[in-house]
Amino acid sequence: MTKPSATGPSSDEGPPPSSAANWLVCPWTASALEKIQPVLARLSAAEDLQLQLIARELVERGGKRLRPALVFLSSRFGQCDEDRLLRVAAALELLHVASLYHDDVIDRAPLRRRAESVNARWGNTLASLGGTYLFARASAVLASLADDVNRLTGDAMVTLCDGEVQEVSNAYDLDLSEREHLAILARKTGTLFALPCRVGAALGEVGAPVADALAVYGRNLGLAFQLIDDALDVTGAAAETGKAEGTDLREGVYGLSLLRALQRRDAAARQIRATLEQISLSEGEVQRVLSLVRESGVVESVLQTAREFAAQARRALDILPAGEAKESLDRLTAYAVSRST
Repeated sequence: MTKPSATGPSSDEGPPPSSAANWLVCPWTASALEKIQPVLARLSAAEDLQLQLIARELVERGGKRLRPALVFLSSRFGQCDEDRLLRVAAALELLHVASLYHDDVIDRAPLRRRAESVNARWGNTLASLGGTYLFARASAVLASLADDVNRLTGDAMVTLCDGEVQEVSNAYDLDLSEREHLAILARKTGTLFALPCRVGAALGEVGAPVADALAVYGRNLGLAFQLIDDALDVTGAAAETGKAEGTDLREGVYGLSLLRALQRRDAAARQIRATLEQISLSEGEVQRVLSLVRESGVVESVLQTAREFAAQARRALDILPAGEAKESLDRLTAYAVSRST
């Protein structure tokens, strides 16, 4: 099945979204997203029923499905078979979910998507195996496709793992520079946003300038999302992030807000440093550090940095042809930063 043109119906055919959360204004992509759940269920099936239950735990909780949406939208600037797109989009979503399993094991996170995390429920060993199984299932799908898609995914997974290792290596480092921190985020989060844009562009057989622009867009969008999550973790908006407040702080994964608070070198910064230099922290000490970071005023500066990355993502779209796909991508950058309000 070949898709219609990237522009599609005129935006005059319907009212604009009433909020930033209603960013998807491409009906074809919305329709494709509705078809992805059965594909995810099929790909996460396993002969062992316990493994299947673990592998499907987060898949069945849903999520924003941003990566499949980015695959679909990026392909709209060319031509591609819908069934092929569905399989690829589902595989990339499984790669994302697998990374969440492994992240939560590393962070010993108790919550994910507003519920008990897989590792908290099943233990670290089974959660790790569940994540590895999803990686394997996704890889099998991607290996059956075009060489360029397989290569793009392989390169991205190497970069992602490198970012994971760097994050672990720099855990509890109170002197981690902002530049190093953002480089880790670019590898971990930016890569998993740029990849679906690259893959969608490859499947749509768009030209190199458009493909490069979409990759730049995805990387900067991912950084915007991550920095907003950092700010929300400090401000206690667990309902938005779906994670327990201060989870990263407890595991020595310091976000940009904390690192900037430490750079101030005032009495609050010294108190934060002295507290975090302890071998273990009580819940009260965790909350006190979060409070000091909030009171320092750095959270607003982190939100501003997130807005700057969102603006860079939006500028990358300038060379793309107008239409519902481009408008959806543009509105997604607004949604990314609107979550902090």
